[in-house]
Amino acid sequence: MYLVVAAFTGVLVVTTDITPLWATAVLPLVLLAAYHFLTGRRMRISDMEAIRIGSATAPFEVGHGSATLGFAGMLAKPVWQVLVFEAGATPLHQALVTVDALSGEVQGIYTQSVPPL
Repeated sequence: MYLVVAAFTGVLVVTTDITPLWATAVLPLVLLAAYHFLTGRRMRISDMEAIRIGSATAPFEVGHGSATLGFAGMLAKPVWQVLVFEAGATPLHQALVTVDALSGEVQGIYTQSVPPL
């Protein structure tokens, strides 16, 4: 859509004598379209798959977990942040596992003890 609007505006610039329109409309639209083409990726790993990967990576038996999607870096690489808790009536440990949403590779893990209530 950005490229269509940029092309239409480019035609207006060529057919009329509006030169500032080039720098203020066409160029930003083309740059924005290029950025969206670079960052637009199809995720291969779903939230449930990320939770399974996080559960398998945790150094304890997992009772339950949840996943949220985040983005890393200038190219907005999709990353799942999986929070898992140890199995049991009152979990004693929790872990945050970062999973690449494109490849399923574990990027990091952080574990900590849960203080008893």
